[in-house]
Amino acid sequence: MKKKWEVVILGGGFAGLACARRLEKLWGKDTAKRVLLVSAENYFVYQPFLSEVIGAGIEPRHVMNPIRLALRRCTVQRAEVTTIDLEKRRVEFNADEGISLEPVEAEHLVIALGSSTNLRAIPGMMEHGLFLKTLADALGIREHIIKRLEEADLEPNPDIRRSLLHFVVVGGGYSGVETAGEILDLLHDARRFYPSFDPSELRVTLVHSGAHLLPELGEDLGRFAQRFLESRGMTVLLNQRASSVSAGYIRLNDGTRLESRNPICTIGNAPNPVLKDLAAEYANGWLVTNEFLRLKGHTHLWGIGDGAANPDGYGNQCPPTAQFAIQLGRHAAENIALSSSGKPLRSFRYKTLGQMATIGHHKGVCSIFGFQFSGFLAWWVTRTVHLLKLPGLDRKLRVVVDWTFELFFPPDLNYLDLKKTQKIARIHVEPGDVIFRQGERGSAFYIVEDGTLEATRYDGDGKVLWRDEVLPGDHFGEGSFLYGVVRRVTVTAKTGATLMVFNSKEFKSFVESFQTLSQILRHTAQRPSQEDVLGEARWTTELLSSPVEAVMKKSVPCLSETATINEAILAFGNCSQTLLPIVDAEGKMTGILTKTDVYRAMTLGQDFGESVETIAKHEVAALREGQTVREALRVLYMKDVKQAPVLDDRSRPVGILSHLDLAEARIHLDLRASGSQHASSVDTPE
Repeated sequence: MKKKWEVVILGGGFAGLACARRLEKLWGKDTAKRVLLVSAENYFVYQPFLSEVIGAGIEPRHVMNPIRLALRRCTVQRAEVTTIDLEKRRVEFNADEGISLEPVEAEHLVIALGSSTNLRAIPGMMEHGLFLKTLADALGIREHIIKRLEEADLEPNPDIRRSLLHFVVVGGGYSGVETAGEILDLLHDARRFYPSFDPSELRVTLVHSGAHLLPELGEDLGRFAQRFLESRGMTVLLNQRASSVSAGYIRLNDGTRLESRNPICTIGNAPNPVLKDLAAEYANGWLVTNEFLRLKGHTHLWGIGDGAANPDGYGNQCPPTAQFAIQLGRHAAENIALSSSGKPLRSFRYKTLGQMATIGHHKGVCSIFGFQFSGFLAWWVTRTVHLLKLPGLDRKLRVVVDWTFELFFPPDLNYLDLKKTQKIARIHVEPGDVIFRQGERGSAFYIVEDGTLEATRYDGDGKVLWRDEVLPGDHFGEGSFLYGVVRRVTVTAKTGATLMVFNSKEFKSFVESFQTLSQILRHTAQRPSQEDVLGEARWTTELLSSPVEAVMKKSVPCLSETATINEAILAFGNCSQTLLPIVDAEGKMTGILTKTDVYRAMTLGQDFGESVETIAKHEVAALREGQTVREALRVLYMKDVKQAPVLDDRSRPVGILSHLDLAEARIHLDLRASGSQHASSVDTPE
């Protein structure tokens, strides 16, 4: 592969492909030596047909066109762009499995990478939602719908069944309306094959933040689309936004809760992350170009398509549509050819010829040359225009065959679960959501990434025995994960939270073969219940209600932040403690050091002259003066530590409390209660 090219085009979408095809026409056979197109995929996807892939009206492969067939003269390379150096016009990219390829440089660099999806625009959508950006997304939504039909057919609980059959589409633009219409068609066509379904159970809800659907087409056509969709049973919610998504529902900005396990997101376009922090001008994250489609401030760098802010020549920014992307790609190619021959460039100037969309059941809406119409004619015109624009005669014929079959045969309801086993999953929960309940059976193990949960233990009458917080970094569920036992607590979300979920056979095998991790999880799984450790059967009421100051070890030596490991070794040698607080100049505790930390430093060959800060712990389970022994025990139990420093109201250490101190205090109380005198069992040498 050459390292230097006259033109390198990054991206194989509408804009990039149009630019390359135009250069082929302008330069003929020389194109192969002059132009390199780099695409993450070796095929081009006709995006307007993705909604029909969802509705099973078109087979997925028929909306794909191999780029190497579409470009017979350009050199094509399948790779993922990782780094762009604008000054050197140098591009680095990877092949599969992250293998780095030789970087290339270009005289003219065309950036047509398109946009990405903002997966975190709505809390929980990334974990539970379905997105429509790629062909894989469209096929995934189609398979998801069929899977839900099969699950609902077996579900005896009517509430769960209704949520399985309720599909919520977020976004009322082209993608949202067309997707919602296709889903509704698919559900209506599939209903006769599921006789147990009540027609009222099959529901589609479309959520849109604007005052009317399809804002690009104007209010009249938007209202027509709404009336038609509602007449077929769809629920359309205007001036509403999805504020969060959980495993079983979607919450709107006004607090409305939509019970659905099928959120589908068609919004959230974001700049491509590869284009972040380049030496270029940006407008809201998009690369800014001038009227010649060059990046502002550069003469040999070009930006086109969804990843750039291109002026349309009439004072506006080009919309992110296929129509404009194709025109931008062609115009950029012509200006590159003019620049290479030393001729003056032409300004880009283009007005949309029309906008159109299908809304399901052989209906559509169109606005062409200012003339608006809707219904069957609009649907026919929309399909015809898209068919003519679909690259490749063979693809056109395949799509026509698909449409013909759709008229005479039922939809394809095959469920192909082609996904690989997912070893790690994430879920998002909202306040009040129950992760699992006490007494339930389960096999999942959880780690809290962010947010706060609450674990509660009940007695046989439903009375709360104890409750505690589960914080980021904490884990739970290991008992059920390892041994299949019933849940011993109920875990509920106190705040919005994200959890990592492990429940695959592969991960369990990994844990069992990883001895250290297995020991940690088995230790926590086999710990006695909190009521056994903290209850009055083990500790007296008098002791549990005592303040920690009455039991703790006082006059504890401290280490300065500037102390060395050598000084720490001497300090441990002069006292009986196995834990020493580390304090700043004001005496406030900033961390702790244990003998175990020192032993570890010794075995690792660490320099004893280094600061104790290099081996200290700074995230510490600390107790406070005034806390009861009951509260202190709960901290020691939940943090799984043997001892903890006790701090005053200014965060200065005043003592250390350990399990041994508590056991000793309990023994003294028992002896006092029995009237016995304490006698040491250890003979003291004379």
